[in-house]
Amino acid sequence: MRSTSESTKKAAAAVSPEFVDPFFPLVLNRVERVAGSQKKTLDIGAEQTGEWIGAWKKAFSYFPLTPPAFLFDVAVQAAQTAVETQKSAIDLVVEQSKAATGVAKTRAEANSKIADGVATIQKSVERSMAAQKTILEFASEQNRAAFETAKKQLGAAAGPAAVIVDTFQHGAHALIEAQKSFLNIASQPFATAKS
Repeated sequence: MRSTSESTKKAAAAVSPEFVDPFFPLVLNRVERVAGSQKKTLDIGAEQTGEWIGAWKKAFSYFPLTPPAFLFDVAVQAAQTAVETQKSAIDLVVEQSKAATGVAKTRAEANSKIADGVATIQKSVERSMAAQKTILEFASEQNRAAFETAKKQLGAAAGPAAVIVDTFQHGAHALIEAQKSFLNIASQPFATAKS
């Protein structure tokens, strides 16, 4: 099973701004090229429609009962309106593509900052745990030295006092070991995330 940190690192690398920046201009360029191509096709279609309607208008002029000329003008206007509507829709798609890539870029930057923040927190926790363990080691050594000194000062005749000193020494040692165990358990999620 993949660790949390490994997947986080891979995800952060996959969406980092440095990774996605080269692709945004390519995507937008392709969208704009396709949009331009579609607009040119629409212009050609509108021009040909206008020519066909003009040809029909001229052809109907030779018949005794001709439709009114404004009908042909309305047809040309309808074709032009349809083309302009399609062009507006294409422009909207281009704008939406730009907005979507902007959102994706912003998201990549945010994810990168979050990953950096998590890494900083992990390092901080690791340093804190190491410092606390060092302090506990120092306290353990100081306690051991103090109890050994107390035993030497009491001497061999101390009897029950030596037993009390041993009891305190074992209790202090057990307390320090419990604190070390607690730090080890508390740092496991961060150690797992790091590996």
